[in-house]
Formats: sequence, C-alpha cells, structure tokens
Amino acid sequence: MADGSVELSDNNSEINFSELTAISPEVISKQATINIGTIGHVAHGKSTVVKAISTVQTVRFKNELERNITIKLGKASRDCDTENALGPDEPMADKSDQQEVRQQMIDGRIQCIVPTTESDKMGQESGPSNSEPGRKRIRSTSSSSNSVSSKKRKRKRMGAKQKNRKARDPFYSVDARDTETREVPANTEKPDLTVGLTVTNEYEVESIEDRMFYDEEFYYLIKWKGWASEHNSWEPKSGLTNSRLLIKRFEKSYPELLQARFLRISEQLPLLEPLGGKATLYECEVVAGMTIEDYNTIYKLPKEEEPLPNPKLLRAYINKVLQNKGNDNLLAMIKRMVLKREQIRIQFEQQAFMKNFITKLNEVGGNELLSIENNVDLGFPPLSFQPISKNVPHEEIEIPEDPPVGCACDTCDHKSQCCPQLADVNFAYNSRGLLEINYGNPIFECNKACKCPDSCLNRVVQKGSQLKLKIFKTEDKGWGVQAREYIPQGAYVCEYVGEMIARWVVHQRMKDEYKGKPNYIFDLDFNPITEEERFDAEGYEILPYSIDATVRGNVSHFINHSCEPNIGVYGVYVDCLDPHMPRLGMFAIRDIQCGDEIFFDYTAQYLLKRRKKGPKAKRRYANAKIFKCNNEKCPRPACYTSGGSAKENSFPCQRLNCTGHYELLRHVSFVDCPGHDILMATMLSGAAVMDAALLLIAGNEPCPQPQTKEHLAAVEIMKLNNIIILQNKIDLVKEGQATEQYQEVLKFVQGTVAEGAPVIPISAQLKYNIEVLCEYIVKKVPVPERDLTSAPRLIIIRSFDVNKPGCEAAELKGGVAGGSILRGMLKVGMEVEVRPGIVSKDSKGETTCKPIFTRIVSLCAEQNKLDFAVPGGLIGVGTKIDPTLCRADRLVGQVLGAVGTLPNIYIEIEITYYLLRRLLGVQIDGDKKAARVQRLEKKEALLLNIGSMSTGGIVLQAKSDVAVVRLQLPVCTEYGEKVALSRRIDKHWRLIGWGQIRRGKIIEPQA
Repeated sequence: MADGSVELSDNNSEINFSELTAISPEVISKQATINIGTIGHVAHGKSTVVKAISTVQTVRFKNELERNITIKLGKASRDCDTENALGPDEPMADKSDQQEVRQQMIDGRIQCIVPTTESDKMGQESGPSNSEPGRKRIRSTSSSSNSVSSKKRKRKRMGAKQKNRKARDPFYSVDARDTETREVPANTEKPDLTVGLTVTNEYEVESIEDRMFYDEEFYYLIKWKGWASEHNSWEPKSGLTNSRLLIKRFEKSYPELLQARFLRISEQLPLLEPLGGKATLYECEVVAGMTIEDYNTIYKLPKEEEPLPNPKLLRAYINKVLQNKGNDNLLAMIKRMVLKREQIRIQFEQQAFMKNFITKLNEVGGNELLSIENNVDLGFPPLSFQPISKNVPHEEIEIPEDPPVGCACDTCDHKSQCCPQLADVNFAYNSRGLLEINYGNPIFECNKACKCPDSCLNRVVQKGSQLKLKIFKTEDKGWGVQAREYIPQGAYVCEYVGEMIARWVVHQRMKDEYKGKPNYIFDLDFNPITEEERFDAEGYEILPYSIDATVRGNVSHFINHSCEPNIGVYGVYVDCLDPHMPRLGMFAIRDIQCGDEIFFDYTAQYLLKRRKKGPKAKRRYANAKIFKCNNEKCPRPACYTSGGSAKENSFPCQRLNCTGHYELLRHVSFVDCPGHDILMATMLSGAAVMDAALLLIAGNEPCPQPQTKEHLAAVEIMKLNNIIILQNKIDLVKEGQATEQYQEVLKFVQGTVAEGAPVIPISAQLKYNIEVLCEYIVKKVPVPERDLTSAPRLIIIRSFDVNKPGCEAAELKGGVAGGSILRGMLKVGMEVEVRPGIVSKDSKGETTCKPIFTRIVSLCAEQNKLDFAVPGGLIGVGTKIDPTLCRADRLVGQVLGAVGTLPNIYIEIEITYYLLRRLLGVQIDGDKKAARVQRLEKKEALLLNIGSMSTGGIVLQAKSDVAVVRLQLPVCTEYGEKVALSRRIDKHWRLIGWGQIRRGKIIEPQA
C-alpha cells in the first residue's frame, strides 16, 4: 500500500499551537470552528438558509441585492440592535393593486383566475360576475393566515385527503355527478373543441346542441345554464352520467339536426351539393346499421380522390332496403357510400379546425411562422389543447417575476458584468445569438431589472422563436414538428411551456387521467433538492416542479422523441430567478436542414438527475465563511458577505467606489438533520456539537408550528443559549402580516431560552437580509472555547473507500473516516487508534473487540487540505486502514483518537434516564393517552444513540429513573456521556427520552 503521508509545511512549523483559538486565522482559513444548528418546522427553509449563506446553489449574486423588502420590526430586547442591523428604512415595493385583489380572493369575493392577455384568455374564461376586463391575474397562493385558516376549514368540510386533492388539482379527473368540482365551459367558437378550467363551483347543463365522434367516443356540445352560447364546450358522453335524459331527448331530435347541418355544408362545399337532402345521414345510419367500428374506418380510408357517391343511386339503394328488397352486398355498398360521404365532411371540418388551430398558435407566438398539414389521415390536432405563450402556474404555485437584481451594462457580452457573470455562470450566446455553452449548464438572460435595451445580445429566449416550423402528421409517430428553414447549431428553436405543477399533482394525474395514456410532463429537476424543500408544511410533495404540456402548451407539445436528438433542453432564467423554476429553452445541438424533423431526448432530464445524486445530497454539514469589509466607510450591513469554505480569505469589496477588502472573520459549519425526532436524537446523543442555533419560522404560516415547539424544547434540554430567530419567506407576506407574526413570535418565545433572541426578517430564497444574518452570527454568537490541548478524539460519522475498481495493489490508498472532533487536535502523521475496532464473537459466543491502529496520512475539510484539524465542522481523515474495513460506512459509530487515550468499550450500560411527556412526530386525534410516553419495561427493545453510534438494546432492569441495557453492538464511551432513547412505535423508531451513562460492563480489547 502506497504511503500517502504529508509533512507539515514550513509555515505551520512556526505556529504556536498552544495559543490557537477557534478564530485564529491559521485555523479558520481552511476549517470551520463554530457549529450552528438549523432547527424549525419542516419546509420553513432551513436548507435554503444554509444555501444562501454558503452560496451552494445556482443563483449566486456577487453584488448587493436591491432590497425591495426591508421591514423594520421592534427590538426583541434592549441589547438587541435589530433596528440598526436591518439597514436603511426603505418602503416595501408598491403592490397595493395585487394585494387588494389577493385579499378579495382570500375573502371569497373572487374565485376564478382572470387572464390579462389575449393569449391567456384563449381556452379559459371566468364566470360572468368575475369577468372584468383589465383586472390583473390573481396568483393562487396566498400567504396570509386567513388563507391558511380557510384552507383548513375547506378540508374539514371535504373530509378525506382525496377530496382535498380534488379541490387543489384543477385537472383532477371527476365524474359529472361530483358536486365538489365542475367543468367550466371554455371560450369556444366553432369549430374549436376545447375543455375548460375546473374550479370549485357547480355548473348546470341547459341543453345539448350537437354530437360528434372522436377517439372512439361520442362527444356532446353542451350549452351551460346562465352562460352565453360562446361558452359552449364539448364534453365526452362518459362524463355526462347525470344528463342521460337530456342525451335521450337530443338523440330523438338528432335526424333534423343532421339534415340541417348537411345542408349548411352543402352550401359551403359545392362538391357535396348534388347530395343535398336526397338521403339524410340519419337514414343512412339507420339503414346501414353504423357502429363505432365503422366510424373508426373513416379515418383509415384512403384520401385519394374518389368519385362522390351518386345521390340518386344511394337513394334507390336505401329505398330497396326499406322495401325489404336489399341484401348484405347492398348494405355493404350503402355503408361504403355513407362512409365516403362522411369522410368528405370530416375532411372539410378537419381543414377548418387546423386552420383555426394554427392561427391561435401563431397568435400566442406573436407571429405567423407556424404552419400545419396532415396528408396522412383525417386526424385532428388535440381537441382540448389550449395554446399558451408562457408557463401557467397551477393553483398554490406562484411564479415570481420581479427579479431582485439586473445588470447595468451598456453593451452586454462575455466581457461585461452582465447577468451571467453576476450568477457565476458563463455568458451563453455569441455575437450571432447562437448558444455556445455546454449542455447541462444554466442560461441567465437579462431581465426587466436590467438597464440594457431590448436589442441586447443576452435576450434570446424571451423574444420568442423566430424560426419557420411546421406541425405535420407522421406515418407512425402521430404529430411531429418539421423545420421549414435551415437551423444552425446553437440557434434557439422554441420554449417548452405548459402548466407548472407540484410533484403531488404529477403523481395524482399519472394515477388518474393520464393512466395508460401519453402525457407531456417535463420535470424541472436541474438543481439538487433537499428533503426539507421537497415537502410543504402539510406533507405534500412539492419539488421538483414539472411542466405539464398535455392540455396547455405551444408548438413544443408536438416535438417527438429520439435517442439521437437534434435539439437540447436548457434551464433558462429571465425574470424568475427561483432555481427550481427555470424556463425550458430548446436549442439546436447540431445543424438542422430544411425539411428535417425536430427531435429531443425525453430521457435527458433523468440522466441529469442521476448525475447529480451523490454524497452531497445526504451531507448534514455545510461550511461557510463570513467576511467583513475593512473599509470603515462601507455601510452596514452590506459590509458583510459570505461564501463557501473554499473561497479565498481576502478579496476586494464589490461595492461601487469602495476601496476596501473583505477579510475573513468566521468559518462556521451548519448542522442539519432530516426529521425532528432524528435531529433531537442527534443533539441529545452528542453526535452534533452545537454552539448556536438558527430557529426558522416561516412568515407565511401561523406561529408556532408543532415541530417548532419540539425543536425549541430540545434546545432547552441541551441548555443552548445562543439562538437567532429567522422570520423567513418575508417576501410572500404583506408588511402588516409580517409585523403581526413578529408579535406572535415574541409571545411564543417568552419564558423560553429563546426569549430576548434577535428576530431577523429574511427571504432565504431571494437572499434578502442575509448580510444582516452574517453580522448577527459574528456579533451575537460568542467564540466557543475549544479544548485544543487534550488528547484528540473524533466521533466517526462517515467512512468510505476512495479506491476505484481495478486499482493496482501498489496504488491502493487507505480508508477515509469522516467525523467531528470533540477535543484536541489531529495532525498529519499522528499515530491513532480506532475503537471498538473489529468486532467478532469468540468460541463461547461472547463479543470481542480488536482496536485498529493506524497513522493519519491526510486531513481535509470539504475541498481544503489541512496539516492539522481542531474541533468544529466535518473533518475527513485519510488513514492507512485496510479500505475494506472503511467501505460503506462500516466504521460509523466508532471513535478515533490518540493511541492509549480512548475510553473503555462497553457492551452493557447503566443509565439515569428521563422520558418525554409525549411522543414526537405522532398525532393521535382525541386520544391524549396514546401520545404519552410509557415507562420502560423489562426485556423491552430500544434503539440507543451514543455519540454517532446507533445500536439496539434490551432492557435488563428498569426502575423509575434508572435502567440497565444490554447493547447489541459494543460502544466506546465514558461515564457521563448522553444517550438518546427511541422506541418502536407503528413501525417507526420514535424518540422517547434521553439519559446519562453511570457505569457499565467493560469489554477488554484484544491485543
């Protein structure tokens, strides 16, 4: 095995290690030394705050953000300088019109989405009472407490969770008998065949106006009671189970309707004039015994020119049949003539429909570059398809379109400080407007906040497609898209648009209306997603968002799949800078000749998703450096900034005309655990050493939430006094609501360890007031006193093998252990011991332990290589241990330290324990006793967390506050160490209490 040892550098030889502290420049330049826990209710933004400070996310602006929202709240305590820290007293952005309409929506005065543009009005219309021209679009997400209450009342009325989802999903498949949701007739003009929006109202059928056959099912044209005829919509027969009487009446009058319709067509199409009224379609249907299978053959008949059926001959054939003089051959001939005549009628309607369809597609595109043709069959474009020009948010989703920052360039290019440079990505386009970045990289275009003109080089996707494209019917793949001109590599083709929906809506639609049917759902999974971000406060899976172009969309809906595509999909950010809401720009990835069909790879997004999965998604630690400008004239709080652990320790201030430099003040590590009970078990067992805590409270939800109470209780148990309260998502609420919730927060923390803690309003997603948070971390979190002189000890949280398969034996490297140093200092070249080490059974079945002795060959903190490491953050320790012993976290739970200094190994422990009053994470309606934590019982199985070790145990003895537990795995620990206790409840391990080790049965290690 190769020796990977590293000697201390010359600079380190001059360091006086006895004088080092947790903020010594020699230490914090490479390693985090202060641990800050992020606590609070699920989906309140814990991970997003960490991303905002450590800049580990796609949107990373280097300059100071314009503060559209800076709310001045009262001081939480006399010594808490919140007022000054918040910066200048700038007014909130003027959104009075939007807020007024939103409040009307909350109060129930407005219930429908009112479109503002002609493209938005297409295919959707609100009720007559709400259809006021010029009114702004109402976003369907309200952040007020009133909206939350109204949602709860609504759910209580509806009862089951399934009904709740029906109400939330406007495209949820429902029966016409369902009174909770109802199809709203769309703004349809014949021959449009569109399906309307769904809202929580009931609409009554007044009459049935027409019938047609499509896709193996009869559709009826519905006239809605109280609505004008222009709102009529086509509905399938299967969805009109409550209107059977109306359907029966309509079928009786159907012959007259067919006769009148046929005469109208005859007037418009001279080709059909000879048929006139000599033989009605209804008579032919009756005589020939037409079936659904017969109608299906219409679409399969050849479209070559054939002579029209002779009307006199057809009349004579029918008379023979009516006089019982016909035979099977005669009936077959009549059927053939009827089908041919019906085919001509359908072909006429097809051409009219396609002409109207492509006109509306061109209208939403703002040009006349699209065309459509079908030379294959009589198929129509999707009847329910609604052309739109941009993504439409599903209810309870809000697409922010007010960018917080823009460039100030006169001429935007790759040399200027344009939006891509501000976001730390490459400029996407060359001088001809062609894409020149690699596939998978994001595109940041100039936005409405930029000072550059509309002719800017960095405005491509937002201008729309400028290419001539044709929608055409293929022989074997349905509809497709064809280039009508040469398209060079890198040219923008179109945008993939549709309805933006949450993950739970995707699951619901795939289960119901899309089951066994084609769909056009594209996942917006370009960015990593934490478990906290994935779910909302009610437990619904939100991220990743998806674009559903099945019902709404543009020309991109018709682009087919190929494993050898000629266009690729890129994430594009313009006015919306939310990393989880990119626009989908489609660009040519090779030259496309005129007449070539356009393809993209449907599976490319899943390949990107697989590439992005890795250890970072599971990491509980994230490090960040905090800096302050050394220019005294640089104003607060903008003089503070932050960056990742690998960022340089000093760099020029980026404020305009500032001559100062940012200097490193703190290097912190954020500790986060998925799930509130896991977090508390981690804290109580000592696996996560916390010096301070950030308590996250969402500004758009009532305070307190259940998990907020539980996390605060855990902090009190740990006697952690350094707390900063973050009022997150402040951009989603009005100033009055934020102030009201601020008072709720103060009332909630009164009498707790968090009383007097500063309350900082922030928007982690938009990085508002993050500088204020950085200042508070520096000023309010005291420098912890670290024990750097004692013998070093590290608890192992991760272990792995860094060797690649097939590596030569001479090139093998030892295993790596990752963990948190509790005390002392580790150095490269130090001889260390790992306990319990290799665990086995002897001939008598007794547990034996053989400690592992090795030498440290490398140390690292994230990407920084270290010569020595002190307590704080996650440290990677390269060793000479056999890599097979470290593979797949096999050393997790063990302790690494100087040889001969580690504590004893125990297989049985006696603890003094304390039980919680009630179970965490368990809601039992109406039965408070079931939520109480029962006392420990003899022979009961428990899960114990001791340091980073999780092991099962059997209770041997149990008294009111003392218990003896036999451990399944031996643990290296000492008297006084804390233990977290969990019990198996409903197939889950639930935290029930904690304790401290008093004594135990020691295992003597083998030599």
